[in-house]
Amino acid sequence: MSTIFELIDAADVQGVRDLLAADPGATAERDEQGLSVVMRAAYRGGEVFDAVRAANPPLEPFDRIVVGKSDGLPAPDAWTPDGFTPLHIAAFARNLEAARVLLEAGADPNVFATASFARVTPLGTCKFAGADEVAELLLAHGADPNLTELPAQ
Repeated sequence: MSTIFELIDAADVQGVRDLLAADPGATAERDEQGLSVVMRAAYRGGEVFDAVRAANPPLEPFDRIVVGKSDGLPAPDAWTPDGFTPLHIAAFARNLEAARVLLEAGADPNVFATASFARVTPLGTCKFAGADEVAELLLAHGADPNLTELPAQ
């Protein structure tokens, strides 16, 4: 039998639905990096994310951002297990209100993600995700559009 993460990665929507119907507790699992089922499904997007959301999983602070919430968020300087700040996740999810709350709480609009595949600022995440409104907000809060990738260490 496949794990919830294998089903998400395979974009097996019916498999996700079937597994969660048989084992609703699977929504509380974490992948090998420590990501929640909601976060992993959000990265996959589309119907897989919808199938996970339909199971009404418990929402952790980062999960709340990807489902469109702007309360109960992680600290502005927190990090996902895969190397993103809440502001990066708000940009990815195009969650303007969460971005606003995070910036007002002191989130750094110029912080670089530490993920091996995306060493970008939240503004770079906006470009990837097409989050134009979030990008405008970041720029209004001092995001530097000239920072494009993490400098070599």
